[in-house]
Amino acid sequence: MNIAILVSGFPPEVLAGAELQAQQTAEQLAQRGHQVTVFTRSSSFYSCKVKQDGYTVNPRRVLSVPGARMIWDIASALWNIARCHPRPAVVLCYQPVISGLIGVMAQILLGIPAVVSIRGNREYRLYTSPVTRLLVPFIFKKARCIFVQTPRMLDDLCEQLQMAGKIELSQIVQAKTKVIPNGIHLPPRKRAVGTRVIYVGRLIRDKGVVDLVEAMKQLPYAELLVVGEGPDRACLESLAKGSSTTFVGRLPHDTVVDHLRESRVLVLPTYLGDGLPNVILEAMSCGVPVVATNTAGIPDIVRHGETGYLYEFGDIRQMVIYISRLLADDELHRKLSEQGLQAVQSYSWNIIAPQIERSLSACIS
Repeated sequence: MNIAILVSGFPPEVLAGAELQAQQTAEQLAQRGHQVTVFTRSSSFYSCKVKQDGYTVNPRRVLSVPGARMIWDIASALWNIARCHPRPAVVLCYQPVISGLIGVMAQILLGIPAVVSIRGNREYRLYTSPVTRLLVPFIFKKARCIFVQTPRMLDDLCEQLQMAGKIELSQIVQAKTKVIPNGIHLPPRKRAVGTRVIYVGRLIRDKGVVDLVEAMKQLPYAELLVVGEGPDRACLESLAKGSSTTFVGRLPHDTVVDHLRESRVLVLPTYLGDGLPNVILEAMSCGVPVVATNTAGIPDIVRHGETGYLYEFGDIRQMVIYISRLLADDELHRKLSEQGLQAVQSYSWNIIAPQIERSLSACIS
């Protein structure tokens, strides 16, 4: 197959979850013999087509004029797709807006089937913004197929559409949505041997990092490593003064995995509906139990008391209890670590890549 992947940003310029997953998907599909082209935006890194790891990256420049940015983004992406030879047989779009919108327009104008991959629950909750309310129903209706990361997300997607009065659309979406989790490269199977707590993610308010910093003040014997960058970093560093907290900023993916291997507990205190965060799968593949909020697709992989612990976001007291439990109890930590290592095996790219391949192929047959 000649496969196009549409994603708003791409490594190394952008290292967020959807972008990393798009990169690994491109690698896997290319390794399976498909011709893959990634269409993405770039503000600085790319200036022309780049061939890497068996696939091609086709960037378009980000326009700095706010009023015209979206129109330029759509037009330039469609132009690049139309000029691609041979023309893609299918386009996989990461996130409904804006990649999914471009994808369904390519489907309408160029006859290329569009598959939209939903990465988090805010992408389909129609009350979150006027843009979402206006565009997402159109995108979902027109897309040939929709991917979600977990069964819980599919249930929530249909429920949210029904609550918004989109009963018919909910039925359409239910019929054409497939559950395909994130894939992961599994390292040699062994438990992590570190002693510290680790957080990996953006440093923004909705990620709940303030809660984690406050929790660590109640665990003065514990060390916290914060990996990531964002507008709240300075505020968080000030809040963490006097505690054993280290901020290391944004790091290459391989370095992040190395830090996970040297940790004891991953904490993800997010208030967002982050789908199925890559970092949870990566932590579990390193034998690191997870303490995370009970939101979006997280409960589909973090089984409470078996592979980690879940708590309701904002409940710092409960977070402290679970972190301290995993820090203090070696036998409990060993048990959850081993069960996590077992659970994450089904997310291997050897299993996930064929699912993506079959689903994309079905859209053009």
